[in-house]
Amino acid sequence: MTDMISHSLATIRALRPAMPHLPRTIVEAVLSKGGSIGSTTKVAQQFGLPNRFQLARMLKRAGLPPLHRLAEWALVESLLRTAERDGVSLCHMAFHSGRHPSTCYRLVKDLTGLRWAELRARGLRWFQSEFARQLHSRGATRATTS
Repeated sequence: MTDMISHSLATIRALRPAMPHLPRTIVEAVLSKGGSIGSTTKVAQQFGLPNRFQLARMLKRAGLPPLHRLAEWALVESLLRTAERDGVSLCHMAFHSGRHPSTCYRLVKDLTGLRWAELRARGLRWFQSEFARQLHSRGATRATTS
C-alpha cells in the first residue's frame, strides 16, 4: 500500500473507527486510484446499491463526504505528493494525465481555498491535516444533526 493510501486510510479509520465495510471499501478504491473510480451511478451499481442516492446516503451516514469530494481530495493529494517528490509543475502533471491545467488549478482553489503555489508552500502535511479537519468537522456536524 502506498504512503498516500496508508496515511489517508489511517486518518479516516482514526476518525471513523466504526465505519461499515462497504463505505471503507469505496474509500480504499478511491484512494488506490488517486481520485475518481467512476460516476456515482456506476459506483453504486458496482457495489450493489440501487442508485446513486443510496450511495450518497450511505457515505453520509458513515460521516464521509460525497464520492466526488472524496475523489477530489485523493486527486489533489496525489498531485501534491508527486509535485513534492518529483519537483514537477501542476501544469506538467495535468497534461500528462489528460486533464486541462486550468481545471486542476481551479480544483485546488475550490477544495483548499489556496492557489497551487500557496498549497505547495504549505505542503503535504498541511493538506493531510486539512483533510482530517474536514472529516472531523463533518462527523461533528453529523453527530449534532442525527
